[in-house]
Amino acid sequence: MAKPAPSAAAPAVDPQRRQIQRLEEHQTQRDMAELSRRIRKRPLVLFFGRATFADNTKYLYLRSLAAPRGWQVMWCTTSKPLAASLAANGLPCQLIGASDDRSIDLLLHAAVAVFTLNPFESVSLSLALLGCLAGAQHVQLWHGISVKRLNLQLIPHLGARGADIRQYWLANAQADHVLSTGSHFDAYWREVFGCTSLLRAGMPRNEVIVRPADGHEWLGAELPQRACDALLSQAPVILVVPTWQRGKGTELTDPSFIARTLLFARQHGAQVFYKAHPTYFEQWRASRDDIDGLHLIDPGVDLYPCLHRFDALVTDYSSIMFDYLLTGKPVLTLDLDAQAHQSYEPDYALVPAGDFRIPFSGDTFIEKASQALGSDQGRQARLDYAARLFETDPGQASDSLLKVIDVLVERSQAPDHQVWQIG
Repeated sequence: MAKPAPSAAAPAVDPQRRQIQRLEEHQTQRDMAELSRRIRKRPLVLFFGRATFADNTKYLYLRSLAAPRGWQVMWCTTSKPLAASLAANGLPCQLIGASDDRSIDLLLHAAVAVFTLNPFESVSLSLALLGCLAGAQHVQLWHGISVKRLNLQLIPHLGARGADIRQYWLANAQADHVLSTGSHFDAYWREVFGCTSLLRAGMPRNEVIVRPADGHEWLGAELPQRACDALLSQAPVILVVPTWQRGKGTELTDPSFIARTLLFARQHGAQVFYKAHPTYFEQWRASRDDIDGLHLIDPGVDLYPCLHRFDALVTDYSSIMFDYLLTGKPVLTLDLDAQAHQSYEPDYALVPAGDFRIPFSGDTFIEKASQALGSDQGRQARLDYAARLFETDPGQASDSLLKVIDVLVERSQAPDHQVWQIG
């Protein structure tokens, strides 16, 4: 292949210009943060989620709309399609833009901001918008129990000398309150976010595992008709969910594993749902979207309303495996070679000791999956383990968290000035 002409090459980044830009961004963040801390807050709670309608903030947001609580509710997103979808369904939403005065005003006056991702990602890496939220109480729900080291725990592995990565650590250590589903994880979450106020409750997304979803909870959970038919059929259905491995793939993302899974499915009259991480989805969809027995699920689709319909979960180390334990059904996990993968993940010492999964390798998958579907004896053990991970009623997660938000909003509205009587 011929090399591109010099004129076609990307222009080099001027280090001095980049440094000036960085200083301007930080100054804007400081200015907005100072304004945010000074401004009197409105009884307003903002919910930030993914680019699609899914995860913990989705369910808490919908629950907060179910009955008036004395404060305004607003979903915030940088996704135009999601904003349009929510508006079409009559759900309050603000499309966030860095130069949008209404967005800035909204963020500056919010009493509480609720997150399921890192705050910096939630505002499209805008330091200015992050600064606008400095005066709000940050509630971090996160997106699952993890066997990964996260955020501040990664400093020994990834360092903090570079300005960009140091900025990322600081931007994502903004939580005032962090959800912790069980006492085993309290120290972990304190280390991850540098936060000392922990909220004992379940994950709102897990409510639709233990009860039927209804109304707008199905928004964002739409599946192709072919996939719906498979879920409603009598055939066994297997869900395969590889997690994000920071650029290090596992066997679950290799075509040979999908071929092996399909062979197993055909032997057992089963259907396979493959929900790839966005990093891998496009490369699969191009050539494997019409294979009989295989259903490629868009990474943005919320599968939680139908998670209980799957007969087994197959993953490397996605946090969905812990939520899935609430169904009592088998969880099969890939054994990883520590030498070929990051030494700091997966780390199963981060969760309580116990037999909650069926480990397999590429060579043993068909055997282990056949045993799991055919003669599984571990249902009660998995439910008992789930009770150790989730110490409160999974069906009451949203109501418990909303009581905390009620208190935070009430505090923001209390008189906070003092008057000196002179003379």
